[in-house]
Order: sequence, then structure tokens, then C-alpha cells
Amino acid sequence: MNSRPLRWSAALLLAAAACHARPVDPAATHPLPPVVISELPPGAASVRFFALGDAGTGRSGQREVAAAMASKARRDGCAFVLLLGDNFYPHGVASADDPLFERDFEDVYDGKWLAVPFFAALGNHDHAGSIDGEIERTTRGTRWCMPDRHYQFRWLLEDGVALDFFAIDTTPIVEGDDADREEVRWLEAALSRSSARWKVVFGHHPIRSVAPRPELDRLAEQVEPLFRRHGVDLYLSGHHHCLEMFPPRDGLACVVSGAGGGRDNAGVVEWTDDVEYAATGGGFVAVRASRDELLLEFVRTDSTTQFARTLQKRR
Repeated sequence: MNSRPLRWSAALLLAAAACHARPVDPAATHPLPPVVISELPPGAASVRFFALGDAGTGRSGQREVAAAMASKARRDGCAFVLLLGDNFYPHGVASADDPLFERDFEDVYDGKWLAVPFFAALGNHDHAGSIDGEIERTTRGTRWCMPDRHYQFRWLLEDGVALDFFAIDTTPIVEGDDADREEVRWLEAALSRSSARWKVVFGHHPIRSVAPRPELDRLAEQVEPLFRRHGVDLYLSGHHHCLEMFPPRDGLACVVSGAGGGRDNAGVVEWTDDVEYAATGGGFVAVRASRDELLLEFVRTDSTTQFARTLQKRR
């Protein structure tokens, strides 16, 4: 008997329960440090991008987060967006022509301020539909970018500093499918070839969480050693419908940005001693990358930055 449909059914029930529970936002009651936005030297080159996951509900909460993104982009700019999986609920898409692409993507992230590439990774809900459909959509000439299940792209700053981004499909790894071995080999080879100053990996499942789960432990065992061995600076993930910032370990920072579905797709999260910041109820992460630092801003649905963290480039 194939247990995968049972796992998907359980995930859908948990997601539905989270939507109706309207969990308390720990950031609303926890003392927050002052938001410090570091200034760049005059003339310093930089790029700003957004990261969010678990967004594709087509409901009002997703649109609230999208409006906050547009407002932030209007003020500060945005060159591209990273989508961290679960791009379409509840069963992914049927094909590249599925109307969900219009309802949950094109019509939500519209307007000139978000007329930028959206680089997407796959989530477990996407696996319930047509993965080939999400990949094929890339050829349609829209802002949607998913050339393969896992892929990489490079972004060059005006001063020549390179940032390499690696999209991974975490579902085969956490489920122990045969495809996970091929992907892990690809990831190690791609990371080892990269000469970029900054290396950013993005995928769906976290490798650090305030609610540890056995499948996340498997992902961490498979990929975290590669991250450390090849100097990955930042891992961005979703899956948990919240925002989390974990203290960097040996130069590796882990961020959960799974609040793209807003208030009606919010998950439960606690502020523990293991996190620097935890919130639920909707939002996204805005990253400003320059030669020597990554500025992470945790932006809520009112488009204000509630928490900020600056990562300095290690020697």
C-alpha cells in the first residue's frame, strides 16, 4: 500500500486546522528589540529580494501579504522573489494551463512593483499535483521561473560581487524517495563549483524548527553537512506557516518564511530560547544583499518591518 496519499491527507487536515485556529502571534506579546536597519556606504552596490512560502491559497490573507510586498517594493525596490514551496493549495496544479496560475499567482502579485521574476521551489502540496506543469509554466514567458525540480541561478551586483542561489526540492529527501540521492549529489556538485561570495539555498522544509519532526531531521542530516562544507551563508524555507529567525551556527543562518498565506493560513509557533524571532499571522522576509552583509527584514501585513537581523560576511 502506498502511504504517500495518507501523508498528504494528514498534512491537509493539519493545514485546515491551523487555518481555523487563528493561533496567537507570539511577536504581539514578546518584547522585541529595536529595529536596526544598517546603512550602506555611499555608492555601495546591493540588491533586494523577497522570500515567502506557503502562499498559494487564493484567499484574502495571501492578498494582504501581496499588498505588503508591493508597498515594500515601492519604497525600497525588489529585484526578484523566491517562492519557498506550497505554491498552490491544496493539491498543486493539474497542468501548465491550470487556472490556479491566474487566480493564485498572476492576479495576486500584480502591478508594476512586483513585475519581477518569481523563482519557485516545490513544496509537499505541489507534489500532490503536476510538477511538470509548474516546470512547463516557465516557458510561457510570465514572471514564473521554475526550470527544473532543482536548479541554480546567479545574480551579479554592480560591483561584480556574485550571489549564487540554489533551489532544492526537499520533499523527496524528507520522504526518502529514490530521487533524493540524485538531488543530493547534484547539490554537492553545484555548491562545490560555486565561486560566489554569497551562497543562498532555498527550499520548502526547514532544517531548524521550534517544533522538531523526524522528517526534518532526515533533511538536516542529508543537506546541512553540505551547507557547512561548501560555505552556504543562508538557508530559506517555509512549510511551517510562520516566521522564524534562528541564530547563525558556524556562519550558516536558517530562516523560516512560511507566512505567505497570511492570517487565514497561519500556523502555531512559540518563541523559545532557540529563536531570535518568531511570529505568525502573515508576512515575508525582505533581504538586502551587498558585498559584506545580508540585511534580513521580517515584514508584516501592514508592510512594516517588525524585526531585522544583519548577517556579516564571514572571512
